[in-house]
Amino acid sequence: MERNEQKHAQELYEGLTRRFAALNGQVRIDMSGGGVQWRCSAERGSRSCWIGCFEASGPEFLTSFEEGGRKVAIGRSSSDGDTVDAVWHWLEANPLPTLYDRFRFVDWEKRKLMAISACMTKNFPNLRSGVESELTVTGSGVSHLWYRTESRAAHILFTARTENPDAAFYWDDCELFRFNATDCTALGAVLSRWLGGNAPPSSLRSEFPWLEIGRLADYYEKGRPVEGEFIESWDRVEQIYEGSRFPTRARILPFIADLRKAGYDRKLRAGQSIWSLIVSRSRRPRVRPEQPLVSFQFHEDTMELFSSNGGEERIPVVPIGLSDTVQRALERLVERPID
Repeated sequence: MERNEQKHAQELYEGLTRRFAALNGQVRIDMSGGGVQWRCSAERGSRSCWIGCFEASGPEFLTSFEEGGRKVAIGRSSSDGDTVDAVWHWLEANPLPTLYDRFRFVDWEKRKLMAISACMTKNFPNLRSGVESELTVTGSGVSHLWYRTESRAAHILFTARTENPDAAFYWDDCELFRFNATDCTALGAVLSRWLGGNAPPSSLRSEFPWLEIGRLADYYEKGRPVEGEFIESWDRVEQIYEGSRFPTRARILPFIADLRKAGYDRKLRAGQSIWSLIVSRSRRPRVRPEQPLVSFQFHEDTMELFSSNGGEERIPVVPIGLSDTVQRALERLVERPID
């Protein structure tokens, strides 16, 4: 059965073939692929275009504009006609600014972020010194604009097909708040204070009342970032179980509450995987294979305790609750350094 991706590629291939028919074989056009991976290409002299053909609630074409084997620009469009026209202008040796003028989708994210960056540095000169900036574009056309100092950062990118990017703000690689940047001046003002002024979160709340800054930022401001990250991880896990349909949910939530009452939410990171609650001393959310952990896999009336902490221990049947067995495993884990 023909997939939509193949259908989109076939229609694009036919459009390219018709458009370049008058050039008497000067342009080499090709189509290849299988399954959901289909693409077309068009080459003329030193210039070429490679177009990935996708299904995204309709056709989507990701075009790479290349010269001498080097990627010069990239663009994503839902229109095969616009894609064919852009390929035509590129292979006709038009300069890149001409493509920008004619085709909004070519390097759209990159150009938008460049304009935002120029606006911010113009209005907030302190972003020009002591703050590193970097604009990168991935192979799939996603653009990332980063601003960094020694301990803080801001990441500006488009997370959906919207006119404005999201801006996420980090302290020691941990995201503390974000917002949709509809105004480059407002974004620059926050960025200037966060990076250029090293402002504490409490000051930002006062200066920019519209910012939504969670309580994790307060732990960072008080010099207790790890404790704050651990507590937030338990909040998230509790929300997952509260919104779930786990058959033993009514017993899991009191167990989590008892663990938190005993203070483990300030000493251990909590995570959840399918039926299991996992705790560790990992500073960051994803536990690496070599890091020690304790996990609880819940059954109807009992749970299985697994400990990987200087050796593996598995106890198949343990009552759901903060028993001596559970407490011993957790206390051994607490003794491990945070990693």
